Amino acid sequence: MRRVRLSNKEIKGLVGSLGKAGELIKDADAVEVMEIEGGRVIYIADLRPVLLKVQAANFGEVFLPTLYLIHKTPLGQKALSTYPLVLVDAGAVKHILNGADVMRPGVRSIEGEFERGSPVLIADEKRRVIAVGVALYPRGEMEAMDRGKVIHNAHYLGDKIWKLSLELAEK
Repeated sequence: MRRVRLSNKEIKGLVGSLGKAGELIKDADAVEVMEIEGGRVIYIADLRPVLLKVQAANFGEVFLPTLYLIHKTPLGQKALSTYPLVLVDAGAVKHILNGADVMRPGVRSIEGEFERGSPVLIADEKRRVIAVGVALYPRGEMEAMDRGKVIHNAHYLGDKIWKLSLELAEK
């Protein structure tokens, strides 16, 4: 896994193309890019892994905040106020932490508006963010559903990305 440092011009262009995700790296002094398995890419801002780019089926590239950013940096609060939050019941937590996608019966409440293909934070009933995913339906449709898969789980606590993020931050 090779890390490549972006030029200031590249950072400026990236920030402009990322929308609200760009807010998480716009003030960084240095941004590096690291490609990992499955075509996923981690963006490292000032030695902290803050963004994850994934190829989501039917959505193309989606940029998500890393759980490292949410739990280990001051920008975590900014991410919490920027992205929609989906609260899941206690019975769903174990499955999500094993990589399962979010199913509609496990969703307790939804905060914030989003469209299909949007990044969403997934939290337990105590509002602790346990995963980051991609919405498979807009909020209105998701709320109207009784069953089915509603969020693709792209990154969860304890996964390879979480462990790699901890390693990168220690260096």
